[in-house]
Amino acid sequence: MDEVKAIKEILSSYDEISNISDDGKIVFFELYNNTYGLVFLSLTNPLSRPIIFVKDNKQYNYPHIMLSEIPINGDNYRALCLYESGTQIEYIKTYEEKLIDVINKLFELLNLSSYEIEKEFQKEFLFYWNAQAKETVDAYIQSERTFDCMDAYKDKEGFFRFVSRKIALNDKSKYIHIPNLNVYYIPITDNRRILPPIKNKLWNAQVILSIFKGRDYKRIDSETYKAIQTEKTDQTEVIFIFEMLINKQIVTFGVRVRFKGSTHSTLLKKIENSIDEIDYLKIKRCDYYFLNKQIGNETSIIGKKIAIVGAGSLGSYISVEMVKSGIKDLTLYDSDTVEGENILRHQSDFFWRGCSKVYSLQYKLQQIHPEVMVEIKSKDITAKTLKDEMNKFDMIIFAVGNSDIQLSCNNLLKKENYTKPVLYVWLEAGGSNSHILCVDYSQKGCFECLYTDEKGKLINNKVNIMNEEQVENHTLRNGCGATRVAYGSSALLRTTSAVLDMVQRVFNHEIKKNILLNITRTSITEQNERFIESRCNCCGDSD
Repeated sequence: MDEVKAIKEILSSYDEISNISDDGKIVFFELYNNTYGLVFLSLTNPLSRPIIFVKDNKQYNYPHIMLSEIPINGDNYRALCLYESGTQIEYIKTYEEKLIDVINKLFELLNLSSYEIEKEFQKEFLFYWNAQAKETVDAYIQSERTFDCMDAYKDKEGFFRFVSRKIALNDKSKYIHIPNLNVYYIPITDNRRILPPIKNKLWNAQVILSIFKGRDYKRIDSETYKAIQTEKTDQTEVIFIFEMLINKQIVTFGVRVRFKGSTHSTLLKKIENSIDEIDYLKIKRCDYYFLNKQIGNETSIIGKKIAIVGAGSLGSYISVEMVKSGIKDLTLYDSDTVEGENILRHQSDFFWRGCSKVYSLQYKLQQIHPEVMVEIKSKDITAKTLKDEMNKFDMIIFAVGNSDIQLSCNNLLKKENYTKPVLYVWLEAGGSNSHILCVDYSQKGCFECLYTDEKGKLINNKVNIMNEEQVENHTLRNGCGATRVAYGSSALLRTTSAVLDMVQRVFNHEIKKNILLNITRTSITEQNERFIESRCNCCGDSD
């Protein structure tokens, strides 16, 4: 196929396009008083698509014009970004379909209304803003979209980060506080006519002032306006972190504003009268709330405090995935150490052999994000410890493989009328089956019900599927009384997934009764009242 000829034939079918020519590779044409070039880089690559360049367009009156200049035959061109990543499947399109599609997109761009042009520029706001920025700063912003004073910190390499005073971080020792740099978070409530800086329309003092005190639009709420009216500073520079919502997406950007002189005055007065120059800052939101929201995690659970009893294989998997799912405040209980034999089914690395399991997990979890706070107890939980500390938590998860600990803790929690939800999670030997029991102690049904027959006699856990011989075949002994059961990572992964789902359901108030989940390789079945024993010595009828 002669691709140049094909491009020219398609272009000539449009009445608005004129002066079509080529240099052997690129086809040039005129449209609405501008000159464009069109090239198809590869006919053999099914993922390739045509590119359109615009010649010497310095006005930037339209969005989607790339910033870098490309010299073509002695003239400067800029590429047009006419595609949205992931919205089309190029593989299934023909050469002609791709050409027609890109030309039609160019027409759509050039026929946008002024309102549509504004919206398209705002969609690309950070592309243009960050291109002007010479400095990138991490920001830990509060979850509420309200005016906030933030602290500035700098690491030993000179990189800044800005942190809301409402946020605690676990790595503050690595940073030096900069007390004489004031940082303010400014949520924008009305983003109409707020356009990104482009080469011929950069931001200046008037644009900054229009955000705080606009004549045509009220861009900040009354509380923010009152705050800048009363907030006083004598600093020669301040940082403003602006944030607005565009198509339901959070757009965060910053400016370093330098003032003329160091007079002590309100922020508003300084903004009105003393702005000397501004620098653009690329703001990378790193706060835990924002990162969870970005990937679709449920943010309503972020403030919950959870205790995990048992930091073995299952407890380690649950704790890591909890942190990645919106829980940043954990307490871990376990007296055991990391052993090499368990490394391949534990979240601790080989490096931690012989070290405390809870200490190794604390290090790993707090490395995931600076807002994660993990309290550790290098001891097995006792009835006294549980009684003293249980009311600190919004949920307790038992992931310990010791039934005696689970039964004794279950009995105490029932006796104390514990009001928070409790999960008991365990794996059967061999890894084929696992179980989750969710208990609200104000209702019938508890962990001891699983060890009670219909006559009220204590028995082995009746919901376990494997018989004693099968359990024996999957039990490993070290010769001095200690045992562990054989199971692999697949059992840990599917059980952890079910735990995460159960935690979410509990905090969303979707669980109305105590329930038992039975998990196999192929299914998850839910039992509501069938596991409850009326003659249970812990939660059953007294007669």
